[in-house]
Amino acid sequence: FKEEDLEPWTSCEFDFTSEGKLKVSLDYIDWINTEFDQLGRENYYMYKKFGVIPEMEYEMEEVKEIEQYIKEQEEAEQ
Repeated sequence: FKEEDLEPWTSCEFDFTSEGKLKVSLDYIDWINTEFDQLGRENYYMYKKFGVIPEMEYEMEEVKEIEQYIKEQEEAEQ
């Protein structure tokens, strides 16, 4: 990516559809330099991908904060 002057991605996600097709998603948010810890990001991922609601209310609040952060990042890119 860098050699082609493309923005380097920070995470990569592989999903398979029910038809067996591969879907690859790249993420450009620098998660290491955000205020969100590993558990918060994991809770967000489980909620987003599988609909798993965190057990603790404060964990769900962090998931909402991450959703808002992502929305703001996407709006800034446009």
